[in-house]
Amino acid sequence: MSWVASEIIEAYYVIGRGRQFVGASCSPMPISVGMISEYLSAHQSSIDRREFDAVIFAIDDEFRAKWAESSKPKENG
Repeated sequence: MSWVASEIIEAYYVIGRGRQFVGASCSPMPISVGMISEYLSAHQSSIDRREFDAVIFAIDDEFRAKWAESSKPKENG
């Protein structure tokens, strides 16, 4: 695994630990720019900020889409 991929995966893991959940089904809220900024204030990165944000948001979108799919009620029949 490249150092870029490793850094992004570690960052997503750490940022995601601060995630909030809402509603009766405890749906995960999206990661915000503020959460990324808070992470980057404590952890240096040599990755361009726009690219860093874009990748974190893309991973988060995929996570939340899979979560929503797995949380749908199962059809009987």
